[in-house]
Amino acid sequence: MTAIIIGFILFAAAVTYSMTTDDSPYRHHTGLGESIDISPDDDQVAFSYYDDGRESIYIGNIGGGTEEIALTEEADHTQPQFTPDGQGLMYLSRSEEGVQTLHLLPEIGGEPIQLTSTDTHVFEAAMSPDGETVYYIAMPSEDLLAAPESTENGRDLHRVSREGDAHEKLTDKDAFDMRGLNVSADGEMLHFMEEEMRSYDLKTKEEHPYVGIGRPGYIGVPTLSSDGASLAYTAQAGESDKGTYIYELFLTDTETGEMEQLTNQDASVTSPAFFNGEERLAFLVQEDWPSEPAVYEIQTISYEGDDMAPLEVEMPETSGGVDFGAMLDKSINTATLTLLYLLTFGLAIVYAELHGRALIPVAASALLTVLVITTMFFGLDDPWRTIGMMMLSVWLLGCTGVLLVFALLYRRTVRHRRK
Repeated sequence: MTAIIIGFILFAAAVTYSMTTDDSPYRHHTGLGESIDISPDDDQVAFSYYDDGRESIYIGNIGGGTEEIALTEEADHTQPQFTPDGQGLMYLSRSEEGVQTLHLLPEIGGEPIQLTSTDTHVFEAAMSPDGETVYYIAMPSEDLLAAPESTENGRDLHRVSREGDAHEKLTDKDAFDMRGLNVSADGEMLHFMEEEMRSYDLKTKEEHPYVGIGRPGYIGVPTLSSDGASLAYTAQAGESDKGTYIYELFLTDTETGEMEQLTNQDASVTSPAFFNGEERLAFLVQEDWPSEPAVYEIQTISYEGDDMAPLEVEMPETSGGVDFGAMLDKSINTATLTLLYLLTFGLAIVYAELHGRALIPVAASALLTVLVITTMFFGLDDPWRTIGMMMLSVWLLGCTGVLLVFALLYRRTVRHRRK
């Protein structure tokens, strides 16, 4: 009986832990974040880096050392971009709830300016060439955090001055997907990606398909060079031997429309960033695609698609040591929960058979399965909850089936020995 109680306590503790802890694969991750940017003088690279799940922003001297940018420790920081003058940074700060706010650091070592409030979730941003205005893609944070069926607003274009005032909503599209925001070299147009590449005229406030792209259809992370002459982006380029899509880096001349595939990594390439003094691009490669957390490396390549080489920049020193939290996360999984469930109810079957009632624990497991299935029908308005309850029902049904087989075999064996 003691073993049954211990098993039940362990199972309950494992379930409680798995339900109350963040299930993000980045919770204990150490490694590069998903975006980089090259400084206007080509001497530095800005990037985010995870250290045991905490994402911070760093500036690396190409060929030299790396410096962490001291920002508030109350949030993660991501998507760093140099200001046009190269003196400061623009970045996003992410709260524990997942809401991202836009910030500007006018100069390294100075005080950051918060440009948006927590009422708005910012997906990405881009600064005007004169450094006076910041454009961004955002949606109300209440819609980000709401259940899918309760969402009323989608993504739209916004702008704000570098001082954090003069907020203006530019569009009222409520788009489901809007990303890849760029500002034209003359500061008069915004370019972004929906189902296709599109442009927004800041003077006329009219929108139309982007002109100048050499590859039609869906593309990822479109990035314009500072002079607007070239457009780099990632796009699907076949499948790997494992059947997963491969994403490679492409470059298009915006005047002629001539397009060239630059990489052949057989992996996932993302976050292209232009050098300004030479015809070269930096980008991130995820060799372990599509695993999570993503493990990135920074590579560079010429406009001709040759001379590919790693970017010479030092990665930050990490806290190191044994991470017991990560070890616990890895140990508590579906297999562990299944083992504890079967072990606890299996011991209960053995104990119950002492009184000739081996099927009672099986009946209890079956009743629990029925209750979960019944509960599922009360949450049909929430598709994610319904899917979760359905998966739990299938799991319980499978475990109950295993317990039934064990109970019948064990009862038959014990009663045969008694005879």
